[in-house]
Amino acid sequence: YIDAVISHVDVDLIKKAKLTAVVDCANGAAYRTTPMMMKKLGVRAITLNADAQGEFPGHPSEPTEDNLADLIALTGSVKADVGIAHDGDADRAVFVARKGKKGYYMPGDKSLAIVAKTIVRDLGGGQVVTPVSSSSMVEEVVKDAGGSLIYTAVGSPVVARRMMKEGAVFGGEENGGLIFADHQYCRDGAMSIAKILEGIAKYGSLYNQVEELPVYHVDKRKIECPNNRKESLIEYMKETFSEGNEVDTTDGLKIIFDDGGWVLLRPSGTEPIFRIYSESKDESLSKQRAAQFEKVADDFMNGL
Repeated sequence: YIDAVISHVDVDLIKKAKLTAVVDCANGAAYRTTPMMMKKLGVRAITLNADAQGEFPGHPSEPTEDNLADLIALTGSVKADVGIAHDGDADRAVFVARKGKKGYYMPGDKSLAIVAKTIVRDLGGGQVVTPVSSSSMVEEVVKDAGGSLIYTAVGSPVVARRMMKEGAVFGGEENGGLIFADHQYCRDGAMSIAKILEGIAKYGSLYNQVEELPVYHVDKRKIECPNNRKESLIEYMKETFSEGNEVDTTDGLKIIFDDGGWVLLRPSGTEPIFRIYSESKDESLSKQRAAQFEKVADDFMNGL
């Protein structure tokens, strides 16, 4: 498996870079494979929670910023080139860049954008697939690199099937789940790590790569909504906000404004809640729209 992963990257280039990584395997599926891959790539690996007999998963397995305090701190203190965290089953990976002596937790949309940019740039083009919930940052960097973006409903199987249909070179979601067409059509955390390491070896500091990304601000909210009212709320929102705006109903309702900002209204498929995502290059506008749509949704639910 690891030999298959590293066959898709420039091993000699990564070895020459003499990189150091802090790796948190969550005492899960990657406890042996990722340290093995690091050795084969010539990367000095400092491991956390890489014990098959350790308490699973060593911390809550969702690789959020709050759950990765040790990884973030250690990445900065040992001056590592990158910090890496798997979830329990290791099909996802999230990353920590180093800013001076501090670790910088990278939201998943940033690693998605960086890998998409690298792959499209190296191939000289290609299609990338991602859900409608992904930041417009991904589309911007893909187009600038000479590629194009296809939006789907949320869910990695949906992304993978569309990649296969369209012959896309890459796809993924903003939760750290990335899919590589030249490897296999499912999320693969080890492959994500290998491509990030190759990108550092080729293009330099991971934090500098983050700094080069366009800046978008996202405000995420949710309200309680019984399952039997989700469809009527979507229809109400569509009637209220569609006039004069572009509307995308790929998954829920996405209202796209003339300034490039958008609001996504999406009912949860597993909980009695309704999610509201607002994005804009203007942080105050993103928050303002999120609050506006939240109030309208609340008023509808309360019969106002």
